[in-house]
Amino acid sequence: MNKRIFLFGFLNYPRGSAAANYTQYLSNALKEAQYDVYLITNINEEFKLQEQEGFMSYNAIKIIPFHISKRRILRRLEFEYGKGRILVNILKKHNLTSEDIVLLYSPDLYVHREVLKYKEQVGFKTACVATEWFPTSAFKSRREGKAYHTYFDQFLPRHDLLFPISSYIQNHLIEKNCNTMRLPIMADVHEHPIGTKSFDKIKFIFPGNGLMKDAIEVILKSFCKLAPNDKKRVELHLCGVKEEQIESLLTSQEYENLKEILVIHKWMQYKELIALYQAMHFLVLAREENQMTLANFPSKVPEVMCYGVIPIVSRVGDYTKYYLEDNVNALIFDGCEIDLCFEQICKALSMTQDEILELSAKARECVENKFDYRNWVGKIHHALVNM
Repeated sequence: MNKRIFLFGFLNYPRGSAAANYTQYLSNALKEAQYDVYLITNINEEFKLQEQEGFMSYNAIKIIPFHISKRRILRRLEFEYGKGRILVNILKKHNLTSEDIVLLYSPDLYVHREVLKYKEQVGFKTACVATEWFPTSAFKSRREGKAYHTYFDQFLPRHDLLFPISSYIQNHLIEKNCNTMRLPIMADVHEHPIGTKSFDKIKFIFPGNGLMKDAIEVILKSFCKLAPNDKKRVELHLCGVKEEQIESLLTSQEYENLKEILVIHKWMQYKELIALYQAMHFLVLAREENQMTLANFPSKVPEVMCYGVIPIVSRVGDYTKYYLEDNVNALIFDGCEIDLCFEQICKALSMTQDEILELSAKARECVENKFDYRNWVGKIHHALVNM
């Protein structure tokens, strides 16, 4: 009988968030490692789920729905303070024993507190994913910041195993004598076909919200600098960014100058997003170096590389340290300045179709060899067995 893992996250699963994608590939790896995986999460209603052994399922992963109240005030209270209690009540229904594992993808202080309290009673093992490390300045209120830092500094170290997404977080946790295994965002290169790219235009994409970590202003102003003839050859696709946000970052002249190449995508169904990625040639991502960007790992990088999209990225964090190689499977620039980003965009536009296709194939090869979840099965299993 396979060992059970109960994996919790408030994810809008499947495909409703970067966290949902991370968890999907982690679940796949755990299943491949012969664990019986139960994913406890809220459901993304865009997807029709199947049934498996009396459970809802998506891609053969069993799902236990996590519900909070639909009544406004109660919903807010449960979301802020009650998820831990709800989760433990769900776990109790499944009669956990000391042989089981509970794996958390949540920065919620109350989730960790309640699960660790229940762990003391039953004796199961706990593990946790750590994908962010926010500074105090990232929080709207002192209360939120205090709760987050309590979770990060006091509760994370109490788990048997931690999966930090980056070496930056891992090094911090090792200093606290935590048992860690660094685990980046994974991918599944065989989930969707790579698609065919046309070369009527060279298509760049910025997929993100442009608010927390990504220097979208640098990207936009880099494209503003393109010569008129180059602009005729280019499309810049933006996802998750509203037109008003773009206008607020640019002068009226810059915006008029850029408008002809912009393709702004509103909310898209996941299958539409895949079709968009399949058509793109380059991803553009500029990031300042700071605590958040060093700690984080942008999930869109390996996700779009599955479709042969070539990253144009600033050198910051693990993805440019361990995985991407300049002029091999990516174009990398040092710093986060407009001129440096512009230089790489010009380099991309100077490439022949064959050169683009060669880098595209290498980008796909990189994600297959380094990010695909199948490469991580043995390492994850070893970490769990030895916790």
